[in-house]
Amino acid sequence: MSRTRYVKGNITEITGGNNTIYAKNGIKFFSEKRIEISAPETKYGEPEKYVPPPIKIVESQYKLESQYGHEQLVFLAKQLGEFPFMIFMIIVFGEEIEASALSKLYRGLSDGSIKAPEIVVTKVPHKGRKANYSNYEKKILVWEHFIDMAVKDNDTRAELMAALVEEYGHHIDNLLRTELATKGIEDTDYIDEGAKFAYALFSFDIFKETQLCFAKAKTPNFAGDLIIDFSELHTQLKEYVNEDKQYDANPKEDKEGFGAGFEAGMHGGIEREALQEMVRYRKLTELEVKQIYYGNWLRDYSQIILESTIRLEKADVDKIKQSGIKHLNSLLKMNPYKLSQDGLVKLLEILAAKEFVFGSNKFTHNYQDHVKVFRKNYGSLTKDILGIYRPEEHIDNPKGLEDFSSLSISFQYEYSKGNFTTKKLYAGESPKSLLVNELNVKNYIATKGETDPQRPTSDTYMFQQLKMAVQYGRNKDGFRHLGAAFHVLEDFFSHTNFVELSLIKAGSLLLDKNKNNALGKELLLVYPWVEGKQGADYSTIPLITGKFLLDDTMASVLPKVGDKMFPVGIQDYEQRKPGDRTFQDAFILTTLEDLSTGQQSDGLEENSTYKGVKTSDILNMYKNYLRLIDAKSAAVEYTGWLGRTIDRGLSYMGDSLATFNNIAYNLLLGSADDDIKVEQTENSNKNYGTDPTHTQVAKDALNHPLNPLASELAKIAVKDVATRILDIWKTGSDPTGEELAKYVINKYTLHPVYQITDWANETVNKWIDENDTIIPRLQSATVYEHAEQVTQRAISNKKVQEILNYFK
Repeated sequence: MSRTRYVKGNITEITGGNNTIYAKNGIKFFSEKRIEISAPETKYGEPEKYVPPPIKIVESQYKLESQYGHEQLVFLAKQLGEFPFMIFMIIVFGEEIEASALSKLYRGLSDGSIKAPEIVVTKVPHKGRKANYSNYEKKILVWEHFIDMAVKDNDTRAELMAALVEEYGHHIDNLLRTELATKGIEDTDYIDEGAKFAYALFSFDIFKETQLCFAKAKTPNFAGDLIIDFSELHTQLKEYVNEDKQYDANPKEDKEGFGAGFEAGMHGGIEREALQEMVRYRKLTELEVKQIYYGNWLRDYSQIILESTIRLEKADVDKIKQSGIKHLNSLLKMNPYKLSQDGLVKLLEILAAKEFVFGSNKFTHNYQDHVKVFRKNYGSLTKDILGIYRPEEHIDNPKGLEDFSSLSISFQYEYSKGNFTTKKLYAGESPKSLLVNELNVKNYIATKGETDPQRPTSDTYMFQQLKMAVQYGRNKDGFRHLGAAFHVLEDFFSHTNFVELSLIKAGSLLLDKNKNNALGKELLLVYPWVEGKQGADYSTIPLITGKFLLDDTMASVLPKVGDKMFPVGIQDYEQRKPGDRTFQDAFILTTLEDLSTGQQSDGLEENSTYKGVKTSDILNMYKNYLRLIDAKSAAVEYTGWLGRTIDRGLSYMGDSLATFNNIAYNLLLGSADDDIKVEQTENSNKNYGTDPTHTQVAKDALNHPLNPLASELAKIAVKDVATRILDIWKTGSDPTGEELAKYVINKYTLHPVYQITDWANETVNKWIDENDTIIPRLQSATVYEHAEQVTQRAISNKKVQEILNYFK
């Protein structure tokens, strides 16, 4: 026999050989080769499907009807388009739910074919629970005494409503796994989806009115509507559907019950560590270091301004439609769900205030106060200051980029001192820029001759930024341009294969000294990210970087943006004053206002049954929530612990509402995981020659084995350049910045074959001595050994792709 598996605890499956044997009892295992079966019921073939015994229900004469939970879910389906609704359901019910089942649920709710489950009132509470749901009978069970108590008491009515919505959530979970699924799916986790579902729905509508009718009841002593009075705000609901309660239900049971930035190795960290000695000796202030990093930070976030991520203006939409590029036409379908460039700039200014002001001095929770301080110290953030995605600003390989420079309405920005330079989206791949030149580097990185003005090299961009930094002088503008130059300089060590080539160079030197040096031979095999060059002389391997396409944006930039702007789940509670708006409030309001405006101008295609997103209603809902927060915040100091508990409950409701409101943005973010790099290395970008992808070659991730070495080399370069520019600002020795710019590109952004790059040898050799066990891992081109872990959000990229493929 080759394998033994236990099924449901009382059926044993034995596989291997010609037969499969199932027996309920009496199986003894003596060894791998000897098994005795003495059960009276021994059968060959497939096991009988488990059918649970019927539930013994003693029905009451009481009657209870409630459509509230069902109506709320129908309302949600009407508010969202099919795709966002499916994503939201995944957040609640789990990734194992099939895309087709989610679609059937959306359509069934929208067209009315899916009805609310029957509610059966029982004389006796099953297992002592007031309310239950039967997975197999698809009915909600409610104890009659629970109704009696609800008739008399407002808080118990609130509890009953919470119970009914929770059990309705169990019903939806059951439908998604059974009737709506193409094949049955077992509930494998212990998160009570019903409580999670109820927790979400309460955040949408519960405070819209001061009274809410949620059910009709008929008992010997009462017949009529069950109405909750919210004029005295209760706390029972949150007690029964808080996050602790989400982990109470056992999915194996028949009934689910209503019961019990500046991190080291990143750009900011590199600059903080490189410049800390200058701060210590008062050559730079802490604020000036942050002003430098701000210029660097802007280049990171400008990467998300490109044709596939920003809502396009109508004139540019028409241009794309006329272009006939099929994959762009499909992107236009998501255009109303995207933020405009102006909207995203507003969001990023709020985020900048959070990172550069709030993060270091939490003097108030009102984001507007932090924005004022940010503008004073860093200047207002505009489209021109932020910029757009340009490959030369990150040393990205432009291979595969199409020419979208004609989209001048949606995308353009200006920068310069005195003579403005207008930049548009990149003019597209040029065969000449992809060639390896006499410097043994790609033309898009650096050349000795003239460059294409539409496709400047990375050296050219850094050269311009260094000159502007010198010319603006020692102020926030000068520091911002210096930070932009540092972004390219630091990326040179992280995004090129300079570090790998330097390691191979060290291996060559070791072999020159000792021909039998095993470590030297291992270093020669470090994967250089140039196809067919593993084990070759480093001087023959060109210096390259990776292509930065949509998958790489998803992996490298968007998750970070999403996590900072829109954290998923419950955040730390902070008591606030009336009128205070938190950063989360600001992000949500700005997002919803921008989406609402865009959808009105876009004229979303609407169908009488399956409607798209109507963000304006959600925006009004959130504004009403904020007004309620203000009213309750004003009352907190007068109501003692009860008021503070209410305030905390509302804060948590806001977090749940935020998760809902940010679905549109999270769809853009999606999530990226390690299979992107596997896919690029083994499939989509397997035969890449000198053109790997960014995700393959980059060493941005903190747990990448070469991130520390790349960071150390970057810190040396940053400290050197900062020392020189401070001296220039002090003495005026290089008023145009020309000499400084020449010095940097002639020393740092070169192939390691040049002797001037020997400044890196000492640091590289030290790393080799301390990390010799890592070197064998660097000889692999796959994610499993040469790993780059990226931030995961609430939903995996795999699931998002499954849903996208379903629509295809």
